[in-house]
Amino acid sequence: MSNIENASDSEVFILKKDENDDFVDLMITCFSEGLERERVNVNEIAKIMKKINKPIFRLIMKIMKVKMFNYGIKIENKLVSALTLSIEKKTATIGNVMTHPDYRRRGFARKLFQRAMNDAEGFDLEKVTLDVHAQNHGAIKLYESEGFKKYYHVGKAEFNLSEKELHSDDNSVDLKEISKIDKDYFDELLDYCYTQEMLKERNRKKMAKDYIPSRFIKFLAGKVGGQKLFFYGLYSNKENQLKGYMNANTSKIEEGINLSSPLVKTHDIDFIFSALPKIAELVDKESKYLRIKFSMHRKGLQDNLLKVGFEMKDESLYMRRKLKLQDKDKNE
Repeated sequence: MSNIENASDSEVFILKKDENDDFVDLMITCFSEGLERERVNVNEIAKIMKKINKPIFRLIMKIMKVKMFNYGIKIENKLVSALTLSIEKKTATIGNVMTHPDYRRRGFARKLFQRAMNDAEGFDLEKVTLDVHAQNHGAIKLYESEGFKKYYHVGKAEFNLSEKELHSDDNSVDLKEISKIDKDYFDELLDYCYTQEMLKERNRKKMAKDYIPSRFIKFLAGKVGGQKLFFYGLYSNKENQLKGYMNANTSKIEEGINLSSPLVKTHDIDFIFSALPKIAELVDKESKYLRIKFSMHRKGLQDNLLKVGFEMKDESLYMRRKLKLQDKDKNE
């Protein structure tokens, strides 16, 4: 039994570069079930942790004005609780909140959380965001007690391509790889694909600007995370008319093909299902899994995904806490 019984007896510190292995080991212990469910390659995570501490990537992060800190608590020289705070421009994100199973319910996560929030407030930020598994009621309760509010509910569905065939008799859509988007049409699509509450938290123009990242960002994603990014326009074969956008990615971290929320109007949802088999073929015909993220308010999309053989794998809640009044609030 440790002499340190609870958080009041412990000290929070920022992990050094040579403590990354301890961080990854704790992650495996705490998230083993989730990592297995998400088919995450833990060895690749360890490699990325080492990469981002190399001088060249530290320089890139500095140029991009991105800061990242891993906080931890040790007991008898053993890392028992940790989290990550990353900062980009006016927003901070908290992630990897974890405590070893043998040391839970002692207040360690709360102490780490409060230290990270205190540090975040010193950076003149507008808000802090995080996401949490929708069924992790203990963590949600902690975040709500620290002033965080839910603003977005997202689901992830998976299709096992090695066990079932994803096909469509409907050849109504033509997929065209794209390097730019129609920003006005993109903005119009947002209202069909996301809740207004979520859109209030995001800059719509920036969402359009960032939808297809620059060559530099693509290069960085490839070098750091082994990611390949793909962007497609959905065109109706009958009219050769643009019906929406879909993007996909593969990475060394997570097995399979990942699709972000398809951007189509509600009445054009069938175009998604005509496009899915084609995307699987174009992106990685050898892949065993196809996963798709979507806003849980898109009930029609969810029902149709389940109908064609997808299975729900995860649901997450996005939460945020404002640190200062937004310009809009100041003017009211």
